[in-house]
Amino acid sequence: MNSNNQERTVFNLQEYGISRGLSFGHYRYNEVKPGLKKHQHPKALEICFCMKGKQHYSLKGNVFALNGNDIFIVPPDTIHSTGEYPEDKGELFWIQIIVDPKYGRICNLPEDQANYLLSTLHQNSELIFKGAFQLKYLLEKLVVQLDSFDAMLSKIMVNQIISQILLETVILSKQPQETTPSAKLNMLDTFIQQHMHRIIYVDEMANLIGVTTGYFKAWFKSKTGMPPKEYVNRLKIEHAKIDLIKCKSVTKVAFDLGFSSSQYFATTFKKFTGTTPRSYINSQNNLSNNTNH
Repeated sequence: MNSNNQERTVFNLQEYGISRGLSFGHYRYNEVKPGLKKHQHPKALEICFCMKGKQHYSLKGNVFALNGNDIFIVPPDTIHSTGEYPEDKGELFWIQIIVDPKYGRICNLPEDQANYLLSTLHQNSELIFKGAFQLKYLLEKLVVQLDSFDAMLSKIMVNQIISQILLETVILSKQPQETTPSAKLNMLDTFIQQHMHRIIYVDEMANLIGVTTGYFKAWFKSKTGMPPKEYVNRLKIEHAKIDLIKCKSVTKVAFDLGFSSSQYFATTFKKFTGTTPRSYINSQNNLSNNTNH
């Protein structure tokens, strides 16, 4: 069954004749949503394409943090969730492909080619690697094709697009990945931490690494998956989670972190955590009380 609204679209691929497909979906959230509960996909791997913002996956005791333009593959029959994190503000696509050949062929590919794609994807599960613009184009094209599905012609197109998505993902998984943050990002992180108590302006961050503000915004988003201002605010909110437990005063924490008002701070806090600062303090108090009993 398909599920569609303005923020989230989910297609059951088997209803479109894709015998080895489960769901294909897309969301574009302007605010965080409740986290994904623990679940698994029997006999199916799931490829997650994080386009904007951030998303977390918790599986086998590890937490994987995806930024914009990151890809992550969940292996078959593996229990996973977003852990203690919400479904984050941003944009993400996912597709689930059944690995068991008894369910039929994958998009009419010869068996040896299908096996190669699936085995390579499986080998690169539980790793984060970078995506590419052409993948976003293919994923959006698949949404459009499924939305206007028209018998045989659409079925041919959908099979072709899914084959291309799997192939592009395999190619990207084989490319060398950056293993350490760049020196410039490290410099910026240090600068943000040192000036957490005030408003941090984008132009001064650009000046720090010696580039124009316009170039900096594009460069920064390509590296982190989000605009500089959002990145700074996310770091401040992570800092605020610690300060709120120690201080208890929402207003003091807001001003100590350079927010112009406690209301703006509360709005920003809820945008990135899904809860208000006061509710967060209460939840941490309840957690502490339950632990102590």
